[in-house]
Amino acid sequence: MSINQLASATNPFYASLQSTGSASSGSASSGASGLASASTFYNLLVTQLTNQDPLNPLSNQDLSAQLAQFSVANGVQAIQSSLTNLMSQINQNQGLQAASLIGKAVTTAGNQLRLANGSATAAYDLASAATSVNVLVQNMAGQTLAVLPQGPQSAGLQSFTWNGQDNRGNPLPAGNYVFSVQATAANGQPVSSTNFMSGVVQGVTLGASGPTLQLSGVDGSVPFSAVQNIF
Repeated sequence: MSINQLASATNPFYASLQSTGSASSGSASSGASGLASASTFYNLLVTQLTNQDPLNPLSNQDLSAQLAQFSVANGVQAIQSSLTNLMSQINQNQGLQAASLIGKAVTTAGNQLRLANGSATAAYDLASAATSVNVLVQNMAGQTLAVLPQGPQSAGLQSFTWNGQDNRGNPLPAGNYVFSVQATAANGQPVSSTNFMSGVVQGVTLGASGPTLQLSGVDGSVPFSAVQNIF
């Protein structure tokens, strides 16, 4: 429920109060809009009572309703201000936490694999134990270049390192690759997994939706909230 809705729903006097408050806020440079202050409200209320029709005076119920609506509107306005301040503090704290990660290796959801200096490292999370796990390294066109047997593995986070060679032992050029995981349980059923790419935090960008990280070997930026592990 917004202040504008509350003002214009059923109460013409409340709507006039909103427009008057908006006009006064522009000249006072206070930054307030809508209901400028309690003083404005009560001044207008006294003016209304002074100039009301003696034959059709404002009832006690109408007066109580106006006072209640003003109280509710002020409360909503205070809550909105508090939430805005709280979100600003949360973003600042997250920014400081993200900045402390610069130079550290982290993992985040994704299947990118950056080959540099003849080595690349990534991770995956197995939903359950598997008797056979193979990591498939592929180029950006989806062609499988190398199969890395991992053997039997337990459920949870697992990591692997690729030496940058294809299935024939030929070294591949440095650059970006992708990987996928094929895991099989003891009963022959496939085991699902979640892929995680890794990289060193090289920079932090602070935005309205929270900080994002620039990772080595990862195209684009990664939300700070997506970080799964820190090494």
